[in-house]
Amino acid sequence: MAKKTKKSAEKQVALIASALCSGKETAAPAVETVPAITPKLIVAQRKFNRWYVYFKGVAPKDNVGCGCKTAKSAMRYMHLLKARYGATISQNIYERLQFEAQREG
Repeated sequence: MAKKTKKSAEKQVALIASALCSGKETAAPAVETVPAITPKLIVAQRKFNRWYVYFKGVAPKDNVGCGCKTAKSAMRYMHLLKARYGATISQNIYERLQFEAQREG
C-alpha cells in the first residue's frame, strides 16, 4: 500500500510546477564551492603489542582509529577505512603488515 503524501507536500509540488510553467525566469540556486579534499593516507603503527590504524595528518578529534590485536585484523580495518572514506593505504605499511600477518600464521 502506497504511503499517502501530506497536503503541504502536495501544495509545494503544485507551487513549483506552476512556477516552472509560468515562464518566468527564476534565479538559479547558488552553487556551493567546496575546496578539494586531499585524499587521506591510512597508516598503522605497532605500540604496546597492538597495531594502531589511523589517518596520517588528521587532528586527533577528527581521526578514526583502532587498536587491532593482529596484523591481519589491521589489514582488514585498513580496507574498511578505504571503502568507507575513499582513503589511500600506505604501500610500505601494507607490505609490512602482510609480512607480519604471514609470520603470525
